Amino acid sequence: MLNFHGFSAWVCIDGIRRDGNGTPEYDIEVSEADKTVTCWIASELGKNFSVHWKTSTYQGDTGGYVKMDGVSCAGKILRAHPLPRDTYKEGVKEGQTLRRFAFSSLSLTDDDAYLGAPSQTLPDLGVIDLDIYPIRVNGSKRRATTQQTNLATLKVHERSKKAVTQQVTLTKAEYLSKPSSYSDVTLTGPAFVKFRFKYRPMDVLRANGIAPQAPKAKVPTPPPETQKENKPLVKHEKKDVKKSKVKREADGDVIDLTEDTSRPKNKKVKLENFVQGEVIDLT
Repeated sequence: MLNFHGFSAWVCIDGIRRDGNGTPEYDIEVSEADKTVTCWIASELGKNFSVHWKTSTYQGDTGGYVKMDGVSCAGKILRAHPLPRDTYKEGVKEGQTLRRFAFSSLSLTDDDAYLGAPSQTLPDLGVIDLDIYPIRVNGSKRRATTQQTNLATLKVHERSKKAVTQQVTLTKAEYLSKPSSYSDVTLTGPAFVKFRFKYRPMDVLRANGIAPQAPKAKVPTPPPETQKENKPLVKHEKKDVKKSKVKREADGDVIDLTEDTSRPKNKKVKLENFVQGEVIDLT
């Protein structure tokens, strides 16, 4: 969850979490001068997501305005009371239908005709923006409204994608049981804060050192009983060991009478010119 002077924001993927425990944020940067908080999140292809925010200190009405890849997707109002209060935006309401936000693949092409297309110069491709402003609510009433939001699938030249492989699109329309409420508001000052969630697949974040590497899987150690049961049986071979035959002389010396089978029987040792401690092998 990102925080800035009493305001918080987070993104939830594949579900709604109003407790602030959204998808993890990486490499968070806070600019006091620009009132901007920026981070990276891991996008998941084909998953729906929602943008959440809340305030715990500001006493007036606020409006949160959302952009996907630089495209405006309208916003939501947080009333002055009670505190704390929160809201979220999960998609775009068009008339009496809802189309949810979703991560989808970016369509790539090698057609050079697309190099000059407006879609190639989108500076905010791969970014989810939330700007929170102080507002005055002029009035509201419940009626069916149509919001023109263009989040169609983009076709981008492969040399212009800037390492972005995904984009935000809208799912198929879901019917709402009642029309959404529409409010007429006026901005009464500059933005309190601008939250920016830059999204990329997890493998891209890890490859660039933004997200930590996945922990290595540990091989479970079997319990002692299993180790004992699986211990390989060692077959002990019997060796033909001959007992040594010894003869004890009267003066206490022991002479080994065991036959040495490792030495050829015709092996001779010459003891002429014997030097004490030396044996000359003439075999």
